[in-house]
Amino acid sequence: MKRTALGLATAAITGLGILPAIVAAAPASAADYGSDTCAQGYVWREARPSDHVCVTPAVRTQTAQDNAVKASRWTNGAYGPHTCVAGYVWREAFSGDDVCVTPAVRNQVRADNAAAAGRVASSSKLPSPIVVNRNVTFSGGVPVGGWTSLTVYDNGTYQWSGHMHDSGAPSYNFTGVCVVRMSSGSAFVFETFGRLHGTFDSGSRDHNWSKSGTISSLPTAWRASSSYQVSCKNSVKLNLDGTVKSALEAVGYASAVVAIVA
Repeated sequence: MKRTALGLATAAITGLGILPAIVAAAPASAADYGSDTCAQGYVWREARPSDHVCVTPAVRTQTAQDNAVKASRWTNGAYGPHTCVAGYVWREAFSGDDVCVTPAVRNQVRADNAAAAGRVASSSKLPSPIVVNRNVTFSGGVPVGGWTSLTVYDNGTYQWSGHMHDSGAPSYNFTGVCVVRMSSGSAFVFETFGRLHGTFDSGSRDHNWSKSGTISSLPTAWRASSSYQVSCKNSVKLNLDGTVKSALEAVGYASAVVAIVA
């Protein structure tokens, strides 16, 4: 069989396309306190009754103690009758929070506010994790093959890995992409690219990758969604931008590409 030259080959992934097409909602498993239920190990801070930022029990205890003695830390000064005495600053857990605390406590408050989205228990609208494992082959006699693996969790962590091998004479530029689009409209793109060297080129025949981390915006998108779509595309013809575009088109309209893992 005549081999297809570089630039003429197209991807043919086993089971290529939307994987799975639609994943429906599952029954809620952590809804004792509604959408504000804290993940295991965390409790509501309650700097005020409606403060449902999830924090450690030690932080909630500190918050209650600071609330209890707030009057003793106010003085009439430059910022009115709730000016903090020397050594204290406003906590600012929410807009208008003028309880006086140490600078270290205010720093903790800011860190807790920033991490709030990732500490809410999943309402289990979507299963966690989302796992996409695929064997990759190409049509037209292209001697390239391997596998890709993507695992994404509702707390925003992910693992994106794979292996591709060129067993023939020509060399190829490989691009691989998986797109996860939540029904809330946010798309998360996982991509890779590398050179696969054939018989007549110096260099490795293999392209391996393994990336892990956390996407801070993913938990919010997850909780706002009742389904998701996934498309994985691999190519030795298209450049990376073309492969990404192809994968995005396969999952349909996305209001925003929120994160790209390359």
